[in-house]
Amino acid sequence: MTCTTDRCATAADCTRHVALLLAGDRGTAAARSAAAADAALDDLAAALRACRSGSAARELRACAAVLAERFTVDLGGTPATLAPDRVLARGAGAPLVLGAIAVTAARRGGVALGLLAGPHGRYAVAHATYPKPLVLDLQEGFALQDVGGRESLHRWLCAHETAQRVAELRRSGRRKDARTVAPAAAPALSS
Repeated sequence: MTCTTDRCATAADCTRHVALLLAGDRGTAAARSAAAADAALDDLAAALRACRSGSAARELRACAAVLAERFTVDLGGTPATLAPDRVLARGAGAPLVLGAIAVTAARRGGVALGLLAGPHGRYAVAHATYPKPLVLDLQEGFALQDVGGRESLHRWLCAHETAQRVAELRRSGRRKDARTVAPAAAPALSS
């Protein structure tokens, strides 16, 4: 999982870009919010650290349980669903932001999760070392889904790309994109 953009020379450079996502664009309150978000990420990382087992399959399932207990998907498209600090405080957010939070905290906790962009504007989380096509479907609240036969439709997103997508959504005000597809019309990843 390396950055696919030309902006990041190394994986470490790419990881630093998650700060762009956490900082947001709300002026002087951003530093205070980022500090609170950082503390919340550390707390989540500690919970996800307990999921480490040496087995990618067990780690993915254990992380799914922790994340589903702490977070819900909010497809309402409000600005709060796109601000990681607010999502961490509320426990609800847009799928893309939930994925970024999950991956960032998991990596802090020593679990190799990554964010995927899928078909139809959907996002998923997967274990970087798990060879089977199982993902956590973010639109479905971290539900485990088998995407066998459709693996080529999913692409790893680096932290830089994720931050860029969230920033674009914030600027554009296209809340429909933050929600991806209306819940009733969203095709499941496993169908």
